[in-house]
Amino acid sequence: MRPPTPLPAALAGRPFTAAEARSAGLSRRRLRAGDLVSPCHGVRVAVSGPGPTPAADPTLLDRVCALAAVTGAVVSHLSAAVLWGFPLPLRLECLTAVHLTSPTGKRAVRRKDVVGHSQALDPDEITVGRQTVCTSPLRTWFDLATILTPDELVIAGDFLLRRRNPLATLAALDAYLGRRRGMPGCRRAMHARALIRAGTDSPKESELRLLLVHHGLPEPGINIPMLDATGGWIQDPDMSYEEQKIAIQYDGGHHASPAQRRSDILRDEDARDAGWRVLVFTQRDLEAAVPGREPRAVTRVRAALLERGWIPPRP
Repeated sequence: MRPPTPLPAALAGRPFTAAEARSAGLSRRRLRAGDLVSPCHGVRVAVSGPGPTPAADPTLLDRVCALAAVTGAVVSHLSAAVLWGFPLPLRLECLTAVHLTSPTGKRAVRRKDVVGHSQALDPDEITVGRQTVCTSPLRTWFDLATILTPDELVIAGDFLLRRRNPLATLAALDAYLGRRRGMPGCRRAMHARALIRAGTDSPKESELRLLLVHHGLPEPGINIPMLDATGGWIQDPDMSYEEQKIAIQYDGGHHASPAQRRSDILRDEDARDAGWRVLVFTQRDLEAAVPGREPRAVTRVRAALLERGWIPPRP
């Protein structure tokens, strides 16, 4: 089979639109050649080497890189949130539309499977990566304020300030919100900020913390070191009530492995030997078994607090 003719220098090594291809003199037949793939509607990019190509199933990164390159817009909102790894609710995880933001005064992108926005972005609100340009972590979280529910926005904010490899600091978040006063979504963002906590380890731990608070229980501390009588370190429980010596652990899927289970058992044995009550929860404990009934996690934490001398505030 005859190899396809080389692409013009102006189109080689980058995504290009069908209109650009026609202007460069490429025929429809050339656009259907095997060395080109279509990461999104109306865009082509040359395959960079032998082996499988992304033509059959382009990833989100393939699509946003191509769309951002041919439109000059910035990847934003939910699409930027996915690229940064923000935890999103199930209803939003499989959306196919790409969010792109154009600067104020420039028309929002109008394309198939694209949600176009037109708004001002400061230089520090744009992050230039190796493959594409997207909104910064702080701006991305702020844009989510108009999309997510209040609790979902808090969980995303906890992720922003997570204990390992945080995307921002609490001081940077507060400074940023101070600049955004009066903008759409600012009130929702400020409300979420009051509930955001730095130093968390997982979105599910954040969800559990909010669940307890919404049911009228005191807010637990996060990853506070547990010490024995001699001051020796025992563990950093996910959450805890130091005064009542109650430790709360959320066990995700990775806790199911035999090695992890053994480690968890030893961890909790040491805590109990030191006089702590240890409560371990999974996803099922966060959900009400019967509509209208409080989740099991809330019931168990309340019972443990009362047992350890906690006095509920008067209504």
